[in-house]
Amino acid sequence: MRASTFKDLFILLGIGAVLFAGGYFIVKEIGKADLDLTYEVSIEQEEKLGDLFKDIIWDQYPTVKENAADTALQQITERLVHALDSTPYRYQFTIIKSQDVNAFTIPGGNIFIFSGLMEMAETPEEVAAVLAHEIGHAEKRHVVTKLLKELSITAIVSILSGGDPSVLTNVLKEIIGNSFDRGQEEEADKFALQLLEKAGIHPKSLGQFFERMNKENLDYDKNLEILMTHPHNDKRIEQARKYRTKNHFKPVPFDIDWKKVQESL
Repeated sequence: MRASTFKDLFILLGIGAVLFAGGYFIVKEIGKADLDLTYEVSIEQEEKLGDLFKDIIWDQYPTVKENAADTALQQITERLVHALDSTPYRYQFTIIKSQDVNAFTIPGGNIFIFSGLMEMAETPEEVAAVLAHEIGHAEKRHVVTKLLKELSITAIVSILSGGDPSVLTNVLKEIIGNSFDRGQEEEADKFALQLLEKAGIHPKSLGQFFERMNKENLDYDKNLEILMTHPHNDKRIEQARKYRTKNHFKPVPFDIDWKKVQESL
């Protein structure tokens, strides 16, 4: 895996993490047999948390704006969001300037993609596949589930009502640094394949992206969300290949000069 400026984020966000992990908030981890508590966090609360978290990221790391890559990202994401049957979120997609091949989701429909991923992808369809997966995490409220594993609802309300702001960086570190479980990853993959088809993008693009990762010999890194505890690439490739589109399905190519996009990063 190439060196990453984004890994510095974990160092910055990790200040005080010992206090946080040692019991700043005592929480009960949600087990598989436990009741789904995501309803305790409203969409409005989730969006407010997302606003707080994304401000931290924007303050610390450069983003890519107002160039060919940003324009392409908007074209890709508009088609994906339009294909959703319905959504409670006002999605916002941001490119982080980093050589990492990764993307991640924070509360409130805020999705970040690394410029390194867009440079490695050979087509806009491959980028769309990764983003569809991240949208799946948001729509299934996996991000909220992960948040509730780290904090009690009382702690979340405290943060939103002006609680200790120093805790925010620690919370963000936990959200980004802890993986989704395998069931959630598989659910997000399934969602992505269906969304891609609805958006007129061939679902095989998801498998093609992971084939490229295998070809590039990108190793699993515990600090990168899209690579952590995901089902093995070969399994995901097989699932994408086996996915059967409807008989009338016909992919609609993007009108994007991908070489120009990559040159702008």
